[in-house]
Amino acid sequence: MTSTPTDQPRVVVVTGAASGVGHATATMFRDAGATVFSLDVNTTVPDGTTYVACNVGDKASVDAAIEVCGQHGRIDVLANVAGIVQFGRFEKISEAELDRVLTVNLKGPFLLTQAALPLLEVGPGCVVNVSSVAGRVPQPYAAAYGASKGGLTQLTKNLALELVSRGIRVNAVCPGTIDTPMVAHVAESYPTDLEPRIAERLFMQMPGAIPAQEVAEAIGYLASPSARFVTGEVLAIDGMMS
Repeated sequence: MTSTPTDQPRVVVVTGAASGVGHATATMFRDAGATVFSLDVNTTVPDGTTYVACNVGDKASVDAAIEVCGQHGRIDVLANVAGIVQFGRFEKISEAELDRVLTVNLKGPFLLTQAALPLLEVGPGCVVNVSSVAGRVPQPYAAAYGASKGGLTQLTKNLALELVSRGIRVNAVCPGTIDTPMVAHVAESYPTDLEPRIAERLFMQMPGAIPAQEVAEAIGYLASPSARFVTGEVLAIDGMMS
């Protein structure tokens, strides 16, 4: 198994880098000296990283973005962070809402990893996906979102098994309630007639919300040499939500 020469910075690709956990992750790798490509549809990515426009649910956009990211001949870390939330009673979730959440949360990481695979093999590199507590246990009013994140959790495990012989590690983090602008607006999408006993599962047992930086640090660990024997794992960061 080969590895990135110690005198060369790691090449890191982060999706969803314009805000929240993606922004924190791109910043963390940048501060550690990595060459960071920040993929997003928005341009507000961390200074000192290379912005690459990318719609993660569109294959042509993904392929074009990975071509830009491949200018160094390898990718050492692919962090699939981009995601959207969607809540609502099952019978009221529209086909358009279902398609959108599956496209961004599941199809996106699938396409990114597939496109990056030849470059990940060079190092070999690793992949870290950002799933959710909803990808581990049932969450109230999250049928579409839970399906997308459950699919991503299982995709992580399947790819870890399939790619282990090529030296590529694939892991995931499953956060609970994160302190990000996206999560701050989640409550607005909850049904107005919440069933109290079911709604209790929306909350972590530990008080507060998880800082985006702490999720980024977990991604950093899974992408680090300290985790070189860790693959196919799904790390819960959910304050005893699952």
